[in-house]
Amino acid sequence: MVKTRAPKQSRRPGGLTALLGAGQLAAVVSALIVAGVILLVYQVLSLHQALQHEAKVQAAIVADNLAAPLMFGDREAAGDTLRSLRSAPFFRWVAVYDQHGVLFAQYSTDGWTPAAAPTSYSWYSEVRVQAPVAYRAAKLGKVVLVHGTDGVRNAMVRYVGLLVLASLGALLLAQLLVRRTSARVEAAERELDYLAYTDPVTALPNRRASYRMLEQALADRRGSGGQLALLLIDLDNFKMVNDTAGHAAGDELLRQVACVVRSAVRSEDVVSRIGGDEFAIIASPVEGRDQARAIAQHVTEALRAPFQIGGSEVFATASVGLCLFPDDAVEIGELVTSADTALYHAKQTGRNRMAEFIPEMTMQTQRRAQLERDLRAAMASSELQVHYQPQFDCASERMVGAEALLRWRHPVHGFISPAEFIPVAEDSGLIVALGRWVLERACADAATWQRTGEGENGAPLSVAVNVSARQLREKDFLDDVLRALERSGLPPALLELELTESVLMEDVDAAVQFMRAARTLGVRLSIDDFGTGYSSLAYLQSFPINQLKIDRSFLQSLPGEGSTIVSAVISLAQDFHLTVVAEGVENREQLEWLQRAGCTYAQGYLLGRPMPAAALMEIVGAS
Repeated sequence: MVKTRAPKQSRRPGGLTALLGAGQLAAVVSALIVAGVILLVYQVLSLHQALQHEAKVQAAIVADNLAAPLMFGDREAAGDTLRSLRSAPFFRWVAVYDQHGVLFAQYSTDGWTPAAAPTSYSWYSEVRVQAPVAYRAAKLGKVVLVHGTDGVRNAMVRYVGLLVLASLGALLLAQLLVRRTSARVEAAERELDYLAYTDPVTALPNRRASYRMLEQALADRRGSGGQLALLLIDLDNFKMVNDTAGHAAGDELLRQVACVVRSAVRSEDVVSRIGGDEFAIIASPVEGRDQARAIAQHVTEALRAPFQIGGSEVFATASVGLCLFPDDAVEIGELVTSADTALYHAKQTGRNRMAEFIPEMTMQTQRRAQLERDLRAAMASSELQVHYQPQFDCASERMVGAEALLRWRHPVHGFISPAEFIPVAEDSGLIVALGRWVLERACADAATWQRTGEGENGAPLSVAVNVSARQLREKDFLDDVLRALERSGLPPALLELELTESVLMEDVDAAVQFMRAARTLGVRLSIDDFGTGYSSLAYLQSFPINQLKIDRSFLQSLPGEGSTIVSAVISLAQDFHLTVVAEGVENREQLEWLQRAGCTYAQGYLLGRPMPAAALMEIVGAS
């Protein structure tokens, strides 16, 4: 079975739960001992004080009854009075002394006599009290009364027994509570461990667990030798599934992908989910690069099969980046970065493929980072320009409009191809600001054309502006279009927005809503690079567009093998009452074929190369 569990935390012997249980029990026992000692001391003192108080009362009563016998020297009467105490609890001995301290009479139970002097006693074995015998303030003698503490000791024995029983019951209850608390703490530890190291959607190890296991795998390989492969997997169209079918469908797709990936790798390999739609495979050990490639190939092939999500088929192809230890990287950070660089290269070169890391990729990544920094600086300077490539009526070969194209003249590297810096702008988010600037510049230039002159056929020239996916996702993009038209004074009918099929298919409902709003303003819409994306007649019928633009790749083989596809697109556009622009016309044979096929407009180097706004202005002014 494939390893997917998160690594367990190292703990002391017995664990936190055992330590907590022992600590709680020790605390309970200590508390019971302290409480028991306090209660015992209190009880002893209370009983002793009560016994002493009772003895004082009895001694005072006897003293009151002995005044007459002492005055008259009646020892027999005094003895009778003393014998009245024989039924008193805890009584031991009582004696009467005259005013000179001479024993006058005494009485005891069972012949008990005090072992110590009458003035001294042990408080823990007996209670001894005195009471004066007086008559009219004249002191006649004193009474000494001794009570034993046997009753106190017996009461304390019973109290201690009761306290022990109560303490044992408390200990049992405490142990039960400790066990329940320990069980809850242990369950909470397991839950925290699960949450900390497991992805809740796929039940795979998460990023933290993956890095820990990668560190361990690297340590094993350093110790025993051998190679390790790190594969990073990114789903190519997960966002579209998530946006169109909902997050529940996206989660279900992730779970199914996790099962497929686990079944596609070896039992000793570790599969984890480290991001939204990104997975990682730690293949260790591997016997060279060929085996690592085979694992990656197996995964990509397994993911090409359709997934059943909510009764519909969903395709979740994946791009894979591969990095090998120790050939490509030695440290964990370098290994992850290199694998991520290879993954990015796989996505940039067409997706649905595997790319192995090579050092040149790092150079490309560094160049992209430098391009992004330079592009940010270029937006604040005059390095960026809008050039225009003329578009011509195919039949009359007269200019009818132009497409706005962004150009970048780098102060060091010269002109940088849009194919290189546009993807950088899209990834960094700069494309939104760039697209807004191009839109405003194109509308302003097109308005100037209208004031300077008209096209060669006497009609005003239109301008076409490309729209990126990031721009279309912006909620205020339509406001940007309206603002550009208002500021420039360009009629909406002379602005054409070009959207690619792939952009429209990212969120069909939002795209249709935007297109309808744009058409309400009077702006024309065109599908750019038609036939290279998700072509669908059903969507084509529902899109409120004006024009199709045939991709240049279909024109390269004209008038030979490509004629069938181009003819079909032109015929399709005519059936839907759409105009057609063929881009990439580079020779006369292609143009003549398009004229015979009934193509509406043509664009390419044969008719006009991209040029600065000033150069196009000269053409417009001279017409």
